[in-house]
Amino acid sequence: MPQTRSYEPPPREMLRDVCRESGVRLTNQREQIWDSFRRKRRGMSITEAVEAHEKRGIGLSTVYRTVALLEELGLLRRIHDHAGEHRYIASRPGHFHPLVCRSCGVVVEFESCGMGPVERMLAAETGFAIEGHDLEVHGRCPKCQ
Repeated sequence: MPQTRSYEPPPREMLRDVCRESGVRLTNQREQIWDSFRRKRRGMSITEAVEAHEKRGIGLSTVYRTVALLEELGLLRRIHDHAGEHRYIASRPGHFHPLVCRSCGVVVEFESCGMGPVERMLAAETGFAIEGHDLEVHGRCPKCQ
């Protein structure tokens, strides 16, 4: 049975560390945008992020570029809400799998996904060099059942 834990946003210092290790310049705007995702435990859509930052003078293109960069760095993960819309949640780089409630949107992480044997089987059957996978599970949390 997979181990689960409530979603805990990564510490603020993680952005600085990942940017430094990746050679990416950390701007005040990038920090503000990432911090806004950290504060939203259910994630935010791009539209919500744009609306949250336009008051601060951060434009649409900056939000889009920053979200793309943070996703590439593993600091944002794309999840799907109950309507199938893309939302982004602040994350730590590395292996991450969300369990998303279709009613309230709460996110729970689960650590083991059991995909290792499936990846090896697919590699053997197809000749692909498997580089990773994305796995997102949807259901109803105990409070919404």
